[in-house]
Amino acid sequence: MRKRIRLHQVRVGMFIEELEGPAHQLPRRSGRFLVSSTKDLDRMLKSHAMSVIIDTRKGLDVDRDTQRSNVFDTTRFETHLATKFTVAEIALARKTIEETRPHIRQVLSSARMEGVFKLDAATQAVEQLMVETTTNPGALIGVAKLKRADEETFIHCLAVSALMITFGRTLGLEDGPVRHLGLGGLVHDLGKMTLPVALLRKAGQLSPPEFAVIRTHPERGYQLLANTAEIPAPVLDICLYHHEKFDGSGYPRGLAGEQIPYPARIASICDVYDALTSVRPYKPALSQAEATDVMLRSRNHFDPDLLRRFVSEVIISGAIC
Repeated sequence: MRKRIRLHQVRVGMFIEELEGPAHQLPRRSGRFLVSSTKDLDRMLKSHAMSVIIDTRKGLDVDRDTQRSNVFDTTRFETHLATKFTVAEIALARKTIEETRPHIRQVLSSARMEGVFKLDAATQAVEQLMVETTTNPGALIGVAKLKRADEETFIHCLAVSALMITFGRTLGLEDGPVRHLGLGGLVHDLGKMTLPVALLRKAGQLSPPEFAVIRTHPERGYQLLANTAEIPAPVLDICLYHHEKFDGSGYPRGLAGEQIPYPARIASICDVYDALTSVRPYKPALSQAEATDVMLRSRNHFDPDLLRRFVSEVIISGAIC
């Protein structure tokens, strides 16, 4: 039986009928083969495929424990948070999210409706996140996952900003650069506000022309920011280059290695981690362990030293859950 699965669900022993994604970016060996080794698996995880068609008559099916609903188990996760943080810490995290909500919404709505960037609103939100993440980053990022369906964009901006502030501090950066990371995380996807809402929420496979439109969002966001005075250069770099990959296979410029600005390399890790651990219309949320495994298998996409430090000093250390 043919079955469509997400790339992270592929296991050794599965028979691949087809890789789905932008045709011009898929590897030559794009379909009808048995995943017979971890090398095959690594090669697929480094590809640009978005989903995979497997044939369960010729190879393994998806394990039961990898088949999950897109419905986030709120009650279970709230219980998990309660074992890690105090009632006061969780309450403070909720308060911070509510207080930053109007500022972030103003940033997003102004970009969508007026085509302008509200720097003051973004700065106020980042200042609140700077304070909260000083002592309570894990609770804030954890509570952010308890979002409503209509809050996906707002919460992703907040979570990536908080992740980048937290990661920046573990890297020993001073407050100024950390503040730039927070602002960059908040606005990294600002260009998506200029794209059709139906395209952003599409649950099915994107066509090549639709992929091409989605891939314009870094440059669209950069133009919005560049038209605003006093935008720090690191924030512009984060917005424009957060989809560049360390091996040169990213976009929009195909930069590689240290050609990618340092803040953008940090943003790439935080953006992908939050995306993997969040429910989206086209995929379920991965656990922290699953997300870490996917990122380590795709290590050529990230600065290897920064990825190692993110895993050891942010995830394994228990700074976030």
